[in-house]
Amino acid sequence: MASIANPLYFFSDSTTTSPSSSNVIRFIDVLDFFFIAHPDSGRKEGDEHKRVMYFHPKSENIDRQTELTGFAEAVVNFTDNFLSHANRPPFHLSGTDEFEYRTVSTQKAEHIYIQIENNKFIMGVALSKQLSFVSDYPLFQPALRNILCDAYKMFRMFFGTFESFKLTEDESKFKDRLDFFFSRYIPLLKVHKMPLLDHLGGVEFLRISGPLYLNVVTLISELQEEFPLIEKIVFFYQSKLLYYSLSRRDLPSLFHYLTQNLLPTVLAPELEPTTTKSTKGRYLRGPVNLTSDDPLLGDECLPIVHLHTSELGGSVDIGIGEEEEELLQKYQMMVYRCLNATICMFVRCIEHTEKQSRQSSVSSNEEKPAQTNGVQKRIVSRRMLKNIDSFLETELSIVANKIGDEISSELEQTSMPTDFHYIYFNPASLSMTSSLSSLANQSNVYQTVNSLPKIAMPPMDVNRLVCDTMSNFVSDSEEFGECFVKSDTDWWIVVKKVNSRLLVLLLPPSAHTSSLADVQSKTQVIVQSHFQAIFLS
Repeated sequence: MASIANPLYFFSDSTTTSPSSSNVIRFIDVLDFFFIAHPDSGRKEGDEHKRVMYFHPKSENIDRQTELTGFAEAVVNFTDNFLSHANRPPFHLSGTDEFEYRTVSTQKAEHIYIQIENNKFIMGVALSKQLSFVSDYPLFQPALRNILCDAYKMFRMFFGTFESFKLTEDESKFKDRLDFFFSRYIPLLKVHKMPLLDHLGGVEFLRISGPLYLNVVTLISELQEEFPLIEKIVFFYQSKLLYYSLSRRDLPSLFHYLTQNLLPTVLAPELEPTTTKSTKGRYLRGPVNLTSDDPLLGDECLPIVHLHTSELGGSVDIGIGEEEEELLQKYQMMVYRCLNATICMFVRCIEHTEKQSRQSSVSSNEEKPAQTNGVQKRIVSRRMLKNIDSFLETELSIVANKIGDEISSELEQTSMPTDFHYIYFNPASLSMTSSLSSLANQSNVYQTVNSLPKIAMPPMDVNRLVCDTMSNFVSDSEEFGECFVKSDTDWWIVVKKVNSRLLVLLLPPSAHTSSLADVQSKTQVIVQSHFQAIFLS
């Protein structure tokens, strides 16, 4: 059984996955190869193979690994000669991260290479065109770049940067850590058959009324006032986000980890109609026994995550212009759940180094207790966990019940199924919701359209046409735009941008959408009836 203290406990073979086979595929089913290379390690002649830090599949011989990683490095170096620093193509992820990238399209595969950590490392992936065709998966380069970058960001969240890990450990241990993580991450990674969802990489929010949201904010404020060591908080209801106080750079990775790996293990039983809902809260990870004063060791240790924090120590979101002011810090993560509400709390780790110990030993006796206590207060103890449990067991259940009552009331009023598919994305808030998302199957709670679509998933040619439309006719730099496209299978694709907010509608063949005028009229009705509050406001 995997240790709870191990950040990769959620990558065990028994991990439950909620996405259905109709809208996602396993990434490994279309994967040709995946690698991580450190070019500086293979500079010497005869040592080229040493640049390979990780390679999948493992069955590939070292000569082939060296050849493929060498080709990627050659592509990067060759294109550097033709691109000035100002014209290099940085790839912006959700938040403020960006990575330089290169793409290579061959007859058999689509290659993506990204440079990370001051271009010291190269991560690369190649997807087979034949396997993608068999799996009905359209290859969309922006989506592949985001998938590759997300893999790095997920590793960084649990282990820190490659460079910091490589400096503190010998190279063999670094390779072991990469193998330990990615050998579990890659086989269980799922991607959407609608690649636009993976390209946007947004977060699904739950819309609630203003007074109810004020109750949520009040609860969080009282929690932080009672326990000031808690620096950052994320609040979920079921699999939807309600509140967060961490950096946008970390939000997508943390959201995907919680909603796709941790929460599904407890969410499915709670959604059963016959399940008796208990108001008793519990920690999803950590110690079970909170009555003793024993230190948290082994399986009882809380997971450690690496999050970005401003130099001023605040937990507010940092804008793009202030990216360099954020530092990567270690935090202990507590995940507490009551009814359908989940609160993630983060306490910063303060390491008591050997140098600090020597300084403490030469200080006065009056100063020693203060310094020691200062360090101990930064470490989450059983007593702190018990006190938080006592606080949240009552307060969180009250708020969770109010949220549940409001959502149930809305579902009763809008229970009719819809006859269209949709994707909505707001880049300013990273808010995204879609009837094609894997999270749409985890819960019957929708953010804007509360009813389930009554139509089948769009065919592969429609998914591909959506990607082509976004690449050729929709500009990221323009805040407004509109586009209507009809597929060979008579599906209509409608793309609308208002104040940079993106709405994609997929309308199946119908007698009511035979002409462009009919589609425009139906689009107007859909927007006004389902997306008026979030799209046009």
